[in-house]
Amino acid sequence: MTRDEFVGELIACAKRLWTSMWSALPDERRLRLAAIEDELGVIGRQVQAGLWQLVAEHLDELSAQLEARCDGCRYRRERRREQVEVDVLGHRCVFACSYLYCRRCGKGVNPVRRWLGIEHGDVSLGLERAVTDLTTRMTFGDAVDSMQEHHGQALDRTKAERITYRVGEQAAAYLGERRAKAREQELSGEGAMAPQLVFTADGGMIPVGVLTRPAEEQVDAKTPRTPVRQLAKGTRTIAGREGRLISVHPAQRQDQRVVDMHIAPYDDVAYTGERMRAAAAAAGLRDHSHIHGVFDMGRWIHPQFEEQFDSYERSACADIMHVADYLIDAGRVVAGVDGAIGWGMMQKRRLLDGQLDAARADLAAHACTETCTSDEHPQCRVGIARRYIDNHELYVDQYAEIRRRDLPVGSGEAESGVRHLLKRRMSIAGAWTEAHADLMLGLLAIRASGWWDDFWIWRDLQDREQWHQRQRGADRPQFRGRRISTAPEVTA
Repeated sequence: MTRDEFVGELIACAKRLWTSMWSALPDERRLRLAAIEDELGVIGRQVQAGLWQLVAEHLDELSAQLEARCDGCRYRRERRREQVEVDVLGHRCVFACSYLYCRRCGKGVNPVRRWLGIEHGDVSLGLERAVTDLTTRMTFGDAVDSMQEHHGQALDRTKAERITYRVGEQAAAYLGERRAKAREQELSGEGAMAPQLVFTADGGMIPVGVLTRPAEEQVDAKTPRTPVRQLAKGTRTIAGREGRLISVHPAQRQDQRVVDMHIAPYDDVAYTGERMRAAAAAAGLRDHSHIHGVFDMGRWIHPQFEEQFDSYERSACADIMHVADYLIDAGRVVAGVDGAIGWGMMQKRRLLDGQLDAARADLAAHACTETCTSDEHPQCRVGIARRYIDNHELYVDQYAEIRRRDLPVGSGEAESGVRHLLKRRMSIAGAWTEAHADLMLGLLAIRASGWWDDFWIWRDLQDREQWHQRQRGADRPQFRGRRISTAPEVTA
């Protein structure tokens, strides 16, 4: 019998019983849309729970068929029975698991565990997806409340965290595979080529904390302890780490953007540079591609852009709005507070029209006086603007040509990404560990790149491969369940 045939029989059986059950309901329950929805929801949840129970009973029956004698020596096996609780989407299932042991061969097997790959307290792939979908959008506490509201399923906040970080580890492996494949395709020339790519990058601070517990000699009977593990409570020092966002996409096709988010190691800008190159390769960077970069002139961005894409046709410019901020600041000295914005916007228009020399001349015409500096601004702001333009001349002298090619001159895409992709989730009150922050950034990057469905298809394929390994006896997972202290039960 196929699944469709089974469902058809189930509906036919329900149809025979439907009239007597439904007609017994009061009119306000069977003739009102909201009440009908509620009734069907309850029936659906009960039917699903019943089907899970049928599955558990069927697996127990299959397991019982293997109990009698050992496959190798035909010696009678010993049996130990235990119950394993597993959370699936919407339910908590209890599976009866029998451990079968042959003393002569010294071998044991737990058929249900081998089939399902479960330990006590595990969760299903569907529940992992539902939880992670919420925890990447809101706090862990809010995600738990939302699970209760929409699925009627109670979860502990810390369990939601553990699920998310476990999925985050899988996400890191998935992204690593994608980066490696993208670099291979870039070198071999395989895959779709994007003739014109747009690159932008920016960063934002993430609160990262380091937990420090008191030393053993400082711990006494009065020291507060954690409720479960009874560890001495510590303090968490919160500091800021820069989360970096890279976005690359074909020109005029932001829907095909590839986003990378990560926390780079200290003093290792090359790490971010490699991620830049991999993101561009995933977006279609090939031998004949042209890549255009627009960014503020952060020390980790433009040097790595030039180094990573040195062998490709490229163009780059400083974010015009970032440059305008310097010019408006200079305008406060040259034209006064009231005229600063107008003066700065005039210089900005000159740069956009390719009149760098005219803007430079206006800045050079300023003669510093005592009024140029103050306690708040110890350096002349006109001088600061001049040095910025002189130091980055190559990146402020191409605006007219870049606009003629219909390419962006502002990095608003990256700044918006930092606000709405990175900080919206990562800057919520509290602090991350650095490792957990990086795992969450990986999940956010998958969603922002439009790979969410593909990631879960990949996870399902990984789960299938692990199942085959278990059947071959090749997979020996580390024990993560609850220890059973009862003695084995010998079958008659």
